[in-house]
Amino acid sequence: MPRAHIALIEDDPVFQSVVRQYLVNSGYDVCCADDGKQGIKLCQEECPDIVLCDLKLPDIDGLEVIEQLLKVCTQIPIIVISASEKMSDIREAVRLGAWDYLVKPVQDLSVIENAIENCLQRYQLEETYLHDVWELDAHIDILYQDDVIIGRLVEELLPDGPLNLNGYQFNCSINDSEKAPIWIDYRPLTEGRVLVIMAAAQNATEQNLLPLLVLKTLIDPLIRQHLSGHDNTLLAPGLLLQHLNHELCHSQVRTAFDALVGIVDTTKHSWLWAQAGDKFEPEPGAKPDLALGIWQHANFREHRIEHLHKLHCGHENTELTVTAVPQTV
Repeated sequence: MPRAHIALIEDDPVFQSVVRQYLVNSGYDVCCADDGKQGIKLCQEECPDIVLCDLKLPDIDGLEVIEQLLKVCTQIPIIVISASEKMSDIREAVRLGAWDYLVKPVQDLSVIENAIENCLQRYQLEETYLHDVWELDAHIDILYQDDVIIGRLVEELLPDGPLNLNGYQFNCSINDSEKAPIWIDYRPLTEGRVLVIMAAAQNATEQNLLPLLVLKTLIDPLIRQHLSGHDNTLLAPGLLLQHLNHELCHSQVRTAFDALVGIVDTTKHSWLWAQAGDKFEPEPGAKPDLALGIWQHANFREHRIEHLHKLHCGHENTELTVTAVPQTV
């Protein structure tokens, strides 16, 4: 049985053949279209799990293809693969509903496979989330009685351990495992910068692990694109929250989130952040904006602190600290 059914809409015969052969060898079932109209018809007939679509097609624009596809198949994951690096094209594709954006030339085809798997994981998490909501009484209580499963899921939302970079130490502590789960992460980026993330779901029930895992999958493509030099959305926390908010408002996850995202620049000793919802209390702090997933047109302000020596973010019994470690002579 194939790992997934993929539709590839690509007019370059060489690139189409190379990608198709790679994906087939990786265990996927792949069908191809050479132009936009053929691609739309193909997707209507085949109902693929994932669509890979070029933006520059010979008959109709790839953005129009995305728009038409999502009118027919509202939730289908679409990954754009295009030679265009213009941020306007990327933003428009994401605004229309694309789940990921890869820039040609794609030197390592495993990048495409990773993007497909990330979309499949997010789709499955959203489907699981809906299933959880619909059949909560019958099934979910059983899941949450399994301490092993709960522990494994919670570990996915926490960093592996402390991070030390350029004289800064990043650490988190959780004093009460019985509290509602929270997502904490600090991820090294380029040029000595570190992405800091804290997020919590506003569900009234305790079953809010899955929405947090869905939120987590939205960050992975942006990290990959940043590290490959194609997208710096992560470096603008306000834009990052705006992107996450747009994705959540158009997803199947009907959950609001409190979130804090920021960039610690360990070479310039600065802290740039944006905050949605009021559950997190960074020190130094600023007035938060609207929580994520409530209003799709929400904007998020950025705040900056220069000469950063210590940062503390608290939420109930969870703490994240960033400390400039004194240098020894």
